Amino acid sequence: MICKIILCVVLSLIALVFIAFGYLSILRGEILVERKSRLVHIIDKTEAIFQRYDLYYQSGVLSLEQAQKQALQRLSLLDGNYIFVFDDDYTLLASLGGVDDSNPNVKMLQDTNGDFTYQTIHEQAKQLTEGTFVSYCFPLFIGGKTVRKISYSKRFPTWGWTYGAGVYIDDIDSSISHTLISFDELVV
Repeated sequence: MICKIILCVVLSLIALVFIAFGYLSILRGEILVERKSRLVHIIDKTEAIFQRYDLYYQSGVLSLEQAQKQALQRLSLLDGNYIFVFDDDYTLLASLGGVDDSNPNVKMLQDTNGDFTYQTIHEQAKQLTEGTFVSYCFPLFIGGKTVRKISYSKRFPTWGWTYGAGVYIDDIDSSISHTLISFDELVV
């Protein structure tokens, strides 16, 4: 009789653990989908800015240089989001929420896995006109801990620009881990 009770308790705990893992897996997926959706929204707004300023150029209101410069400046006002822009020569035109006046070349920039991040983003954005998600590992800050990041990017072929926005996703797994630890403490 005691063995049957212990067996029922053990099987119930195992079932509870599987349910918890299933729930956390679904939760992680939903959070990731929400973040990806937000990135798409940011990049759609960016595309609208580029299109508007290209119209100013096409109609003769602004020169190409003025239109491009004003479009990049407008990005810094876009909901405080980090948007990067680089041209077909891999010259960084905007990053960290503003126009990048230093204009470094990012072609050979590698993530911590040795992948050429900007080359991957550029090539995929050229192939997929509707935009592309790219995952890579990047430090939170210069010299900081490397964490996983996902970016959504598109091309503005009229100007030869690739642009995107990204989010770090390590906090999703951290949050899930804390939830799992809390669940573990509750059960034990």
